[in-house]
Amino acid sequence: MKLRKNPPTAGRKLGRTQTQKRNERWGLLFILPWLIGTVYFFVVPMFQAAIYAFCDVSMIGGGTTFKFVGLKHFVDLFTIDANFPQNLTESLLTMLYEVPVIVVFSLLIAMVLRGNYNGHTFFRATFFFPVIIASGVVITILRTQVMMTGSATSAQQQAYMFNLPDFKVLTDLFGLPDFMVELASNVVNGFFDITWKSGIQIILLLVAVNHISPSYYEVADIEGATAWEKLWKVTIPMIAPTILVVIIYTIIDSFTDYGNVIMRMIDDYAGNSKYSYSTAIALVYFVIVASLIGIVTLVMQRFTRSAEY
Repeated sequence: MKLRKNPPTAGRKLGRTQTQKRNERWGLLFILPWLIGTVYFFVVPMFQAAIYAFCDVSMIGGGTTFKFVGLKHFVDLFTIDANFPQNLTESLLTMLYEVPVIVVFSLLIAMVLRGNYNGHTFFRATFFFPVIIASGVVITILRTQVMMTGSATSAQQQAYMFNLPDFKVLTDLFGLPDFMVELASNVVNGFFDITWKSGIQIILLLVAVNHISPSYYEVADIEGATAWEKLWKVTIPMIAPTILVVIIYTIIDSFTDYGNVIMRMIDDYAGNSKYSYSTAIALVYFVIVASLIGIVTLVMQRFTRSAEY
């Protein structure tokens, strides 16, 4: 029997079925609100922001006038404005210690909450409760009246809800550098705020941890792996893509938090009708945040490529 070298369907691109076409139309219909929202609330404002940043905007007689000034506002940010470099450095340093603490804390809580025990639903809801409050007027009052004092363009200070005694005693007893004492003080005093900011991260990591097949841990037990080895050889590699999502989410949340000095600076300048300068700060800040997220993604790719679900 002689086989045909070229079957009837070889080299042809099979057409989509009516069901596939119908599903695609329904899919486009479902994402249409998101597309409209992206264009209206993100793309259009970005173009407007670019116009504002390269112009001097003034409102005279109820109208808005634009005078093109080029890169003047961007140059002033780094050459004349003494507050912006200082606030930007403070924002980056805060992110550097806050993001790892939140990610590690969220992973630990997710590992604790993964089991089925009496009251596990209550404890899961407890850690997610701040996320619900943060979407309402309560968090606005807390941030404006409790968490922050001063102004980003003058003397702004972070105010924690719960403060521990001064850590300067560590300098006297152990001779630790001031920056290490300040870092320890910020982490401990900000523990409540870190817990407050970890709700979404805990939920994401909890879902990822519960998604790991028990067979992996059974194999590890047969091989005699310790709990520490199972964490680093099974759990973390399997949830690496989720950890990347959590890191990116936490970075964005840290940079856009109401208490962030740059966000307060943008708000202060806009409140004083300096719209062009405020927009220039926002654009520079956006580029820095986007670049940092890109770097983190590139670094984390080598860990996520080997993860299998």
